[in-house]
Amino acid sequence: DNLSWASFATPHSTDPIIDTLSALNSLWEYQLNLAIFTLSFFVNHAYSSWRSVYFCTRAIQGRLNDLCMLVTMAAKRSAHYGDVDGVTGYETEIDNVDNNIVTESNTHKDAKRLVQDVTRMLRMSHVFFWAATPTCSDGFGDVHHTEGGILGDIASGLPQDFDTSTFGPMLLSTEGLEMLVKYGQLTENEKKAIVATGLPPSQYPYILMEWAGLRCIDGMEQGELRGGPGMEENLLRQFTQLRAEYFSIGDIAAGRMPMAYVQFMEVLVDTLIVLAPMALYVKMGTFNIISTGLLTLFFKGLLELSKSFLDPFGREGYRAHNIRVDVLVSELNFGASSRWVEAG
Repeated sequence: DNLSWASFATPHSTDPIIDTLSALNSLWEYQLNLAIFTLSFFVNHAYSSWRSVYFCTRAIQGRLNDLCMLVTMAAKRSAHYGDVDGVTGYETEIDNVDNNIVTESNTHKDAKRLVQDVTRMLRMSHVFFWAATPTCSDGFGDVHHTEGGILGDIASGLPQDFDTSTFGPMLLSTEGLEMLVKYGQLTENEKKAIVATGLPPSQYPYILMEWAGLRCIDGMEQGELRGGPGMEENLLRQFTQLRAEYFSIGDIAAGRMPMAYVQFMEVLVDTLIVLAPMALYVKMGTFNIISTGLLTLFFKGLLELSKSFLDPFGREGYRAHNIRVDVLVSELNFGASSRWVEAG
């Protein structure tokens, strides 16, 4: 028999080599079905993990915005509401003196100062949290002072080869804390108190969060915050939910996907692609060059897409779907320092 065939024709099944490749084709088709099923599940699970992290970051913003809104709403207003302190009219110590109502109980009432302290502590808790969380975002997009930016022009003075991955640890260092004091984001006493706790820098966000909660409780006792048990319960619930959202980021990252499953998918897809030219040749002939290229594009593309979903902060080199931490910080800074404070 003539075992030769045209370039783009289907090979003869009577050729011994083609018979061997036919057996390989049967095995490859089983592997193809397995790869389609497992890769579909892998992509779906990876995307669900990415969504969980994304919505958790938004939930953190939501709880912080809720706290800022509640504090500014409950802050006691002056009798000259609308004429004092612009549109907000927060009560201050000066108002008590002007109204000749200075007593031992209200000498230190200053609702304006309470709002400033609580919103500042919450903003810094958020900044410290992301500084302690490894990400590939450098945070230098947050430079607008009117929106609560903390870096100002310092970013423009950094060398071009500055390793942005060191920015978080730098901000949590002693020098970073001193810089925050210089820019008015921490007081000197607060900086000393943070260091005196002896806790590692990864715990700084929770120190500021607890201080903000204590300041709110103290404000309610002093009469700087209006509202009864319902307001107090709501504030405390928001603080506990914020703590839960903070912890969820680490929990989701720790349980995103077993490493063995990722390695299995890598081996399965790579083997499928390597065997494709030989397995498809018996049915497609020279056209298997095109089909192998398409299979490589789609299967390897889906695999890389899945791995990028499993790396939401770009820490492992997959930055295609990186969640921008600098944007999260900038948005929250605007809400905490401007939106709620100025709207009241």
